This record gives sequence, C-alpha cells and structure tokens, in this order.
Amino acid sequence: MNSLTRQHDIAFQANLYADPNPTRRSLHSARRTWVEQALAGVGPETRILEVGVGCGIFTRFLSRTGAQVTAIDINPDFIESVQGLPNVSAHVRDATCPFDVENQDVVLSSEVLEHVPPERSIAMLREIRASLKPGGLFILTTPQRYATMELAARLLQFPAVLALARKIYGNVDELGHINLLTASQLQQQLESTGFRIERHERFGFYLPLIADFGGKAGQSLLRGIEAVIRHIPVLRGLLWTQAYVLRAC
Repeated sequence: MNSLTRQHDIAFQANLYADPNPTRRSLHSARRTWVEQALAGVGPETRILEVGVGCGIFTRFLSRTGAQVTAIDINPDFIESVQGLPNVSAHVRDATCPFDVENQDVVLSSEVLEHVPPERSIAMLREIRASLKPGGLFILTTPQRYATMELAARLLQFPAVLALARKIYGNVDELGHINLLTASQLQQQLESTGFRIERHERFGFYLPLIADFGGKAGQSLLRGIEAVIRHIPVLRGLLWTQAYVLRAC
C-alpha cells in the first residue's frame, strides 16, 4: 500500500491513536485531547460543522454530545463510515468549494489544511468563515512547516535516506502533507479571511531514533524538551501541531 493510499485508509488513520510506540501514540493522542477539550462546551443545542472526517474519531465524539453535526469530506469512504451515526448528517464535499452549510455555531477542522493544495488554502478558510454565524467558533489544528516531524519526513525524498530509514524502521510512510504553513503564515491567512485568535497553542516534539526506540524514557525526555522550547519563540516552531480556537469576526 503506497503512502497516499494509506492516508486514505480508515483503519490506518484510526490506528495512529493506538500506535504501540509511546511517543508516536502520544503525538496523536495529545492532539485528540486538545480538540476534545476545545469542544467541551458543545451540546444538544450546538450546530457544528466538521470539515474533514478522516477516520471519524471526532465525528463519533461529537455524535455522543448530542450536537447537530454536519460532517463533510472529499473521500466517499470516510463519509460512508460515519453515515448513520446519531445526530450526524454526512456529505461528500470538496472543502475548498462552497459547503452549502450556513449559520453554524462551531466549525472543526483537524489535520485537514495540510492536505489542501496551497493555492486553495485561503479558499477553504473563506468557505469555513462563510459557514459560521457571526461570532461563531472555529477549532483548527494543522502541522507546523518546520516541525522536526515534518523535516524528518522531507528527508525521505532522498533515495539514500529512504533506503536507510527502511533498514532501520522497516515500513516507512510519507505524511502526504502538501500545504505546510508556519504559524506566522497561517495567522496571516486566518486574519485575511475574517478570524480572530482567541487561543493558540503549539505542542508535540519528535526526534528520530529517540522517539522511535527510546521507549518510555525517550518519551519522557522529549516531553521535557518540549516543555522548555514551547516558550522559546524561535524553537517552538519545531513542535509538530499548531492548534487554534478562533472567533469569526
């Protein structure tokens, strides 16, 4: 299975949250926890749009809250996997084209923007803004351009590095991220499309070998480094996830 196919495979994506490697598992679990905490106020009266269903992990979470959920994704398999969930209406849509959804209280888009062609990035953000009611909330997560995870993945384009990685790790998957933005670049796009930042955090530190073979000791070391560099302006760009709670102006 090639890397693009794996990115579109439901089981592969779901298994990221149960990876046997503690560091890799924690990178995804930390993002999941952050998103669910950001959605803590969602309830039966909330109208919420999820842009990008993926394996459906957040769709199922939202379904359990009783919120009125509209879920969209360009992949029909992802949409089929959440059809029939209570309180969920799921539709195949291109996130960079009109959603035909309006007056939402909340929009969630987690780990989607990086898969959108760069020239369509602002188009997606504009459509999200158009779907929100005035003052509505936008919950967004996406990787940072120069995160150590992304830098390591980019090295795989070199055949010698790819061959070495396959010898060390066995199966190696590309991340398939084509629209990686720094925090500054993303914030400019958000401001230009009508959003105000209410909360912004960066987290998730990865170093090859230590992360993959260091076990719990390696995980503890990386968490210690993360706790330090997340407060240093230049170095915090090395953290993997940038996460936002945004308000529609």
